[in-house]
Amino acid sequence: MKLRERFIWMMTVSILLLVLLFGVFVPSACAGNSDIDSFYVRKLKSVLETLRKNYVDEEKIDEEVLINGAIEGMLSALDDPHTVYLNEKDMKEMRETSTGKFGGVGMIISQKDDFIVVVSPIEGSPAFRKGLQSGDMIISVEGESTKGITVEDAAKKLRGEPGTKVKIEFLRNNVKYEAELKRALIDVPTVRHTTIDDQYGYLRISQFAGTTAKNVKKVLREFKKNQVEGIVIDLRFNPGGLLEEVIDIVDFFQDEGIIVSTKGRDVSGNEVASATPFGTIVPKDIPVIVLIDNASASASEIFSGALKDHQRGILIGEKTYGKGSVQTIRIMGKDGFKFTIAKYYTPSDISIDGIGIEPHINVPEPELSDEENEILSQVFKDNIIDEFVEKNPQPTEKQKMNFIDKMIADGYKLPVRILRRLLRNALNISQNNNEIYDLDYDLQLQKAVEVLDKKLYHYQDGKYLIKE
Repeated sequence: MKLRERFIWMMTVSILLLVLLFGVFVPSACAGNSDIDSFYVRKLKSVLETLRKNYVDEEKIDEEVLINGAIEGMLSALDDPHTVYLNEKDMKEMRETSTGKFGGVGMIISQKDDFIVVVSPIEGSPAFRKGLQSGDMIISVEGESTKGITVEDAAKKLRGEPGTKVKIEFLRNNVKYEAELKRALIDVPTVRHTTIDDQYGYLRISQFAGTTAKNVKKVLREFKKNQVEGIVIDLRFNPGGLLEEVIDIVDFFQDEGIIVSTKGRDVSGNEVASATPFGTIVPKDIPVIVLIDNASASASEIFSGALKDHQRGILIGEKTYGKGSVQTIRIMGKDGFKFTIAKYYTPSDISIDGIGIEPHINVPEPELSDEENEILSQVFKDNIIDEFVEKNPQPTEKQKMNFIDKMIADGYKLPVRILRRLLRNALNISQNNNEIYDLDYDLQLQKAVEVLDKKLYHYQDGKYLIKE
């Protein structure tokens, strides 16, 4: 069976808020094992039997609850954030939200250092527009600490009816922030596109879902028809998605060579996916820039790794997240569990799990000083920008600059670029506007356009190298 035919997950290290998951359900099975009556199984049975006969509060003895707790503990003992027990409610919510529409604040989260960490805010979501970033550590929800709670429990605390609000506290660079997020129905298109200066195609892929390859194909054909001189693929904040989709999309850019391979304990899962000459859409002489950051994970890293190893694209931005493992789901009646079955490798046979992919050109977001981080925290706490937007839903450019000047005069001394972006995000929320890109603010996109404009690369036989 070819790798592209294996419909398995390549999701990020996390649970999407409201358990937005994509994948295949493996039929229910209690796998046969000739050693089913081994010492360890007998040990588990002995504990259960002892509790059933002797535990002081008989009404607490529910065999189903105890066994499920044992399974949860067993999976947790592997210390793998991708391997988790899914109770009946989790499974139900997973099915209900697999359409891509759900209520919440729009974050993909994981667990780190006994707290909940943001892997990636979803583009266009309340969390994205409020300015949450990959790496932000959520320390409380509605005043309740998140220390020691599971990702699933954190998701439950954060979700709610669209239109309701939830208060969170989070740490960034050891500075505590407070933010109030207004929940919304999250229904974000996975593919958006436009052109930059009528010269370059700009393609934003927010995740690799079930129809992403189909929609990307349409966009690339449109770019080809319009004779764009270069293409920018934006994979920032993209947490991953379906393996099959990203393989198809890489094939649009390559006509040969390995795309990705997977390796696991089961040799039947050790397979290789390669590009074909039949699926290529983008001619070799069209340069491709791939924008990545530390929230680009899983399938995003497959795409980036393939184009980098084959020198088909130039990567700009920051090192990716480093999620290189494959998960599947096993159903056990009404509940089930998700577990890691393999790791994937780039064409150069490198596993980036826990490591990430380095860009050709590193363009980090400028770090704020300790003092500026404290000021930014105060901006969140005082809610000053949201209050301005409520009073001025359609401000003129002069009103915007006057407001920013007043903020700085009042002690909110942050770079004007940052303040303008915070104000623009707040206005986008109130006006229900979702810009595709912001060239004035986006340093990484600015660099991509510069590389294309000035041809800061060597090209030969379909391969691109950065000029030293």
